[in-house]
Amino acid sequence: MRDSVVFYRSFYEAVKDLPPEQFKASIKAIMEYGLDEKAPESTGIEKTIYLLVKPQIDANNRRYQNGTKGGRPKTKDKPSDNQDVTEIKPNQNHPETKTEPKEKDKEKVKDNVKDKKTYTCAFETLWDAYPRKKEKAMAYKQYLARLNNGFSEDELMTAVKRYAEECRKNKTEQRYIKQGATFLGPNTPFEDYLRGDVTVGKPGRNTEPDETDIVRRAIEQGAGAEGFEW
Repeated sequence: MRDSVVFYRSFYEAVKDLPPEQFKASIKAIMEYGLDEKAPESTGIEKTIYLLVKPQIDANNRRYQNGTKGGRPKTKDKPSDNQDVTEIKPNQNHPETKTEPKEKDKEKVKDNVKDKKTYTCAFETLWDAYPRKKEKAMAYKQYLARLNNGFSEDELMTAVKRYAEECRKNKTEQRYIKQGATFLGPNTPFEDYLRGDVTVGKPGRNTEPDETDIVRRAIEQGAGAEGFEW
């Protein structure tokens, strides 16, 4: 049972031209069904009008009943205590701010980049022999520069091996061992280790031992410098 009913224009247009008695009976059939859901008992024109408007009245009554029951529950602005809060991420118009990596992480990235650098096989062999493993990329840069200056791979390898042997015999601490980039640098300190009993010379250079070499050999052999003539 309802207190009101929606009477559409289409209902009126359907019955306005009927004779007075039929008009009255049709209006009565519409109102009784809309308010009390009572179908007409007669089979006259009012029954026909009732059947035409019944689907619309039923739809209105369903909406009315749903409204009295509260209808569809409203969406809550905030989650209840038993719900997890959903984190809202920025949309495309508001890009997410990325946290800058720490300095320690930056150093790790740099080391990884260096490790991926490609070196020649000859340099890898030389680096394995070098007594201090630090700043490999810089050492490789100086290594290539010395090759461009005319030194051979064998010369540089010989110098490194002799220097490594010297550090081993003298038990030199790591902090006092030259870095590879320094040893192979433009001042060519490695050349001091190309002089010895077996002279390794650079093509085009004088490979004969100088007076300093002769004195050093004499001392190494236990003889006085005066025992040699030059």
